[in-house]
Amino acid sequence: MKLFLNSCNIEEIREIATWGILDGITMNPTMVAALKTDFIKNLREICQIVGDIPVLAQVVSSTAADIVKEGKALASIDDKIVVKVHTNVAGLQGMRALKAEGVKICATAVHSVIEGIAVERTGVDHVAIFIGLLGEVDEHSTSDLIATLRTIYDKSGSSTKIMAAVRSLNQLVEAALAGADEMTCSYKLWTLFLDHAHTKNRWNAFIADWKNAYGDKNWETGI
Repeated sequence: MKLFLNSCNIEEIREIATWGILDGITMNPTMVAALKTDFIKNLREICQIVGDIPVLAQVVSSTAADIVKEGKALASIDDKIVVKVHTNVAGLQGMRALKAEGVKICATAVHSVIEGIAVERTGVDHVAIFIGLLGEVDEHSTSDLIATLRTIYDKSGSSTKIMAAVRSLNQLVEAALAGADEMTCSYKLWTLFLDHAHTKNRWNAFIADWKNAYGDKNWETGI
């Protein structure tokens, strides 16, 4: 499973990029608006920081014609940009038209199997399943949603990547087991990836035992 960071905060992105396991960046209009900065300038800086990995940026237009216009403008900023388009009728029309122009597309805010089937028919590169919210307000299993789309996509030979937008580590693991290709989550959730108490306690015990025996000496120098 590929790991994406859902953020448009430069410092968060810069930090997570140093981990060496970051596969992509996602963002949405709400978080961009909260940042209250020059969107295009910020987007260009993000593209410079992350190297060759994809950066997913969303259009905010409401009509198909405007979605195409805005999507092409976003895609022209950098080759690594994938254009996110909201899942509705105008979005479907815009997705198909943009794909015909060679623009990489992520259908976003998908909450049901039928929506996932519909957007896949446009040839999108990614489909973002918002299981984070579903896991909080819906009684149905979010794993079933991912697994059902996985089966349908595999049977049709689809190349569309299933991305799970998650809000907890449990959702992330369940999405991976259900067959998601990618996941995206917040910086806060990323910081919990390596925060298991037993793992940290074991490291502290190893180092304490080493220092008791050898002080500050290390394997390489012996001093």
